[in-house]
Amino acid sequence: MVQKVMLLGILGLAAWQDVKNRKVSVRLLGGAAIAGLLCFGCFRQITAADMLLGSAIGAVLLLLGFVTGEKIGYGDGVLVLVCGIFLGFAENLQLLCAALVLVEAVGLFLIIVKRKGRRHRIPFIPFLLAGYLLLLI
Repeated sequence: MVQKVMLLGILGLAAWQDVKNRKVSVRLLGGAAIAGLLCFGCFRQITAADMLLGSAIGAVLLLLGFVTGEKIGYGDGVLVLVCGIFLGFAENLQLLCAALVLVEAVGLFLIIVKRKGRRHRIPFIPFLLAGYLLLLI
């Protein structure tokens, strides 16, 4: 339960920073990673292999961000990596899928109704927060 509340707080702070500044503090991400590793060491609710596989999802997003010239932000990738430390592979994959469905719906709305172009940038971390809230229900 402690990890869920902690991750909710991390996602909330990161979402606020992402909306306000279009970037996330390295200190927040580093502190979140350390907190996740400490929780893993104390509570061991997932296996080490599950944690590493969950983090690998974020590593793949970081690689995609590099390959696409940061069309996927590095902060997004690092935060998904941190979520993998807390959640493990299956739950982190569910989180990412939920966030992608939500951002796709908003993106379609912006394109169709608001006439925004394909180059319009949307902060992704608020959708990670919303996806996490959906997973908690």
